[in-house]
Amino acid sequence: MTAAGQAVPRALFVLGVPRSGTTLIGNYLGSAPGVLNLAEYGGFYVVHSVVPAVIERIPGFHHADYLAEIRAHARAFAERVAAGQQCAWYVDHTPWNLEVAGRLARDPGDSLFVLMLRHYSGNILSLRRFPWGGDSWADTARLWATLCGQAIELPEDRLIVVGYDALAAEPGPTLAALTAELGGRGFPVDGLDQRLLAVSHAAMVGEPRPVIGSAGGAAGGLRPIRSLDAERWSGDIHAEVWPVVRDMHHELLRRFPGSYRCPPPPGPLRIHDDTAGLIGYELPGW
Repeated sequence: MTAAGQAVPRALFVLGVPRSGTTLIGNYLGSAPGVLNLAEYGGFYVVHSVVPAVIERIPGFHHADYLAEIRAHARAFAERVAAGQQCAWYVDHTPWNLEVAGRLARDPGDSLFVLMLRHYSGNILSLRRFPWGGDSWADTARLWATLCGQAIELPEDRLIVVGYDALAAEPGPTLAALTAELGGRGFPVDGLDQRLLAVSHAAMVGEPRPVIGSAGGAAGGLRPIRSLDAERWSGDIHAEVWPVVRDMHHELLRRFPGSYRCPPPPGPLRIHDDTAGLIGYELPGW
């Protein structure tokens, strides 16, 4: 309880590999009445990852006490802002929180998690367009596999998994299943603003992302979109990333059947940037 006798606001973390739909779902869930949308707050990621990486390289005293105090501050700040707006929940959809999943599972200890999972192909194509996404296709593949590997740290009893490819192909049923699970765990799903599903979130300048919602935000106005730009996926890209992602891909299929899924496979694959050459490349991973 807070000093005023109000229950301490609870945390809902929407996390995943960047470019897997965390902004879309985070803003949607953050639109519920009585919920504070912290957006990509970043405070939890900073105190659990960035600050320890810096402070632990510096010789000195009281590091452990200092780190414990700033972790408590990141949590108390979020709770205080939410309580100040009379919200019983707050939503943080910083995707990089996946990197510190195990630590977040312990602090705050009653938080819920929505994990966004996207097939490696579409996720890697999207990540590769950013300088921080890796200097090669293999680098980007390692980023995807490493971050996905942190999902095993999340507590199953407080975890809801949403497949981005399932959301793209079947937005209505996927969202209905998500809200039903959240509602059953006490999260207020009544009054979610469906208009946010028509907003192109986290788009590159001049390149809006496709959206699953209708412009008017009408009830039931959802439409499927492609989760993979198949024309950009080539045989040599696949050959470079598959050895890196193979084990994690199979583990996600085993651990989260039905949620993590493959998009429709591309047709015959060309050599990257060679529009004339098609190769008969088999597609393991589909």
